[in-house]
This record gives sequence, C-alpha cells and structure tokens, in this order.
Amino acid sequence: MTSLTPVLTEIVQRLYPEVRLSDGARFLPMFELDKGEISSTAAIEVARALKGDALAIAATIISELAPKFGGQWKVVAGYIVLSDTPPEIVLSEIRTNADLFGAGPRVPEAARTILCLTPDSTNPVYARVRLVASCALQALMAIAFEGQCRLGLEPEPPQEVSSARDVLALFRRAVERILANEKSGHGLGEYGLRCPGSPELPTVVWTSHHYHDRFSKAVKLGFSEGRRFGHILLKIPPDGWLLSRDRALTEILDPEALRKVVAQLKGEEGWLRWMMHMASATPSGDLDPSVALYDECASPRWSLQALRERLAVLVPSVYAEPQGELLTHVGGRFDQHRRLFMRALFLPSLTKRAVAEGEILGWMAAVEEFASRGHAVLNAPHLRAALAKPPISIENMQIVASLAFGITSILRVVTEDACENPQQSSNQQGLM
Repeated sequence: MTSLTPVLTEIVQRLYPEVRLSDGARFLPMFELDKGEISSTAAIEVARALKGDALAIAATIISELAPKFGGQWKVVAGYIVLSDTPPEIVLSEIRTNADLFGAGPRVPEAARTILCLTPDSTNPVYARVRLVASCALQALMAIAFEGQCRLGLEPEPPQEVSSARDVLALFRRAVERILANEKSGHGLGEYGLRCPGSPELPTVVWTSHHYHDRFSKAVKLGFSEGRRFGHILLKIPPDGWLLSRDRALTEILDPEALRKVVAQLKGEEGWLRWMMHMASATPSGDLDPSVALYDECASPRWSLQALRERLAVLVPSVYAEPQGELLTHVGGRFDQHRRLFMRALFLPSLTKRAVAEGEILGWMAAVEEFASRGHAVLNAPHLRAALAKPPISIENMQIVASLAFGITSILRVVTEDACENPQQSSNQQGLM
C-alpha cells in the first residue's frame, strides 16, 4: 500500500521544483470528520513560497492525486482535503504509539514547555479554570508519552513535572488561587515571553482572546515574532467553547458554585476526572462543573475507563494483543461504523498533535466521540451475543480490534497507574 505523503512530495517536487515541503505539510488525520478525513497544507506552503494562489495550486495537486487514490477530494481555504478515503489508504496512514513517540522518555533538556497565561477578571472564573485545565491536560499527556515536561500556570514559574501527581499539584493550586482571588490580574503576557522554545520544540502558550487583547504592543509583537520563527505556539480557544452567554447558567458556573464542587473532589482520581471534564469539548453554554462527581454522567476519563473495562471483559484475548498487531485484524470495508473506525485508528496521530501542538480541544472531541460510539456498538445485543460465542466473525473482529487499538493508544492518559509510570505501564499493556 502506498501512503499519501510520499506521492504528494513527488508531485510537488515535479510541479514546483523550487519548493521543498516542510514536515508540517504531510497528510494528517483531521479532528473534525464532518469537514474531511485527511488533509495537507502543501498547497499553502507552495503558494507562500511562490506568492501564488493556494486554491489554484491545491486544485492542480488534487488533479494528480485523485486518479491515484480515489476518494472525494476538495480544496478548503487552500487545504487539500480527502474524504471517503478508501480503507486500504486509511490503513496505510495509520501510525502506532511506537511510531510516533518512540520507546523512551525525552531527555530532560529536550522536554517541551507548556504555559498558561491565566486571564484576569476580563474572563469569568469558570473560563479561567477551563483554560488552566486544558493546559494541565496537555502537560499530563506530554508526561504520559514523553516522560516529562515543564509546566507553568501563571503566576507560578514553569516547573519540571514527571507524573500525574506533579501536574495535579500545580493544577489544584491554580484552581484554588483563581477561586480565592477571582479578580486578580497578572503580567499581561510578559510571562509568556520568558520561555521561548525552538522550531524543533516550540513552547505552547495558552490564553484567551479577551486577555490577549489587553497585551501591550510590545508583548503582542514578541508573540508574533515567536510564532513567525516557530518558537511559540499560541493556543486561544474559541469563545463559543470558553465563554457562556446563557445567563441561566449562573447557578452552576459562578465562583461560589465552583467552590462547592471543588470542595467535593476526592483524591487524585477525582481531580483527574474533573480536570478532563473541564477541558472537555462541551461548550460552556452546556457545561456543568459538577458532572464529573457522578459516574453515570462523569467526565470523558470515566467513560474511557469504562470502555476499557468492557473490552477487557468481552474480548480479553484480542484486547491483550500489542497495538501494532491489532491492525492485522482491521481490513476490508468498514462502511457501517466508518466514523468509529476513523476515530479509533487515527487516535495515536491525533494524540501526537495534542501533545506537540496543544490541540486539546480537537483531541477531546475525538476521544469523546470515540467513547460514545464505542459504548453504543458494545451495547448492541447481537454483538455481545456474537462475542460470547467464538469464533468471532471477520466483521466483528474488525470492530473489536479497532476499539482495542483506539483505547490502548490512550491508556497512558486514561488509566490510574499509567500516568504515574508511563514507560512501565505501556510495556505492561503491550503498547511498545
């Protein structure tokens, strides 16, 4: 099977020999499947280098790609987007954790830095907590897959963290600080310029639109330069996710309500569930911070843990297989549960982007849909009956293998033990 990126590179080199694509132009799975399944920024890079028309360049590249691969191709704002991807092409694009993260943790001097420029009173308390939760979740994922990172939740300086316990300590202090002094302000962005990264390992900086608008011209220029040279990735979530305009939600989103919820959190697992819930893809207009207190409607972390347990009970032999070997069971056509397959098989690549680029909101939406669809499939009586009476059919084996592939790809973030000792836990689960 031929993967997409090598062919794309050959086409661009032939049509535009003066341009060399960066690694960032490779084909990547998309977070929003409604917009497409796989996409590339190659045409945008070519247009930038040649001062040309990205739309026209993308159309030219597609005219050569489409006959080779099939599927539905389109241009979206200069992006080359593929939908209805043939299964054999999907499988050729799959990457495992070992492919993407390697077998060992990063050396400390190469650890990435993740910062939150915690807004002042220009943002509601709950919005500040959501930002801090998203930043902390990225740090948790970096630890799970790379061993350590440097986490800074303003106004505290960045600190090296290497376990879920380390992250939770900083997160809990940040939440308590926000709740204790809800109108406090900080350095209006200067903090974020003190830790510039590098093009190989840029610093990820989280903040909000309203807070960023208050930065001085000098600070904004500093961030602009950092982004231009690839030293900084600025993550500013959309207001529709971060801010609520529904006044009826005051009772569950005001500071006193948040204090009551935080007071009920018990142990590290309680805080982990709440952190992942606060960073979930749920828009603020639908967010209830107390949801993570209850298993029947708990955070995405609980839902993923429950899916893991169900798989281990229903199909222990398949679930125990190493991640790479699970792919040998996935083939042929998967039209009936296409979105589930796409979510499951692309989770490692989406997780890599969440770790490296701070794409937490897209990752959360993907894992929430994966968990929801996974539970729905396992709830089907005919499938449960079929799994209880081996041998498992080819079609059902594909479903089971894809679910197992997806859940094992994120076990390091989901399980209670994996975040404490990621390398040992991943070896025990057969991920490496």
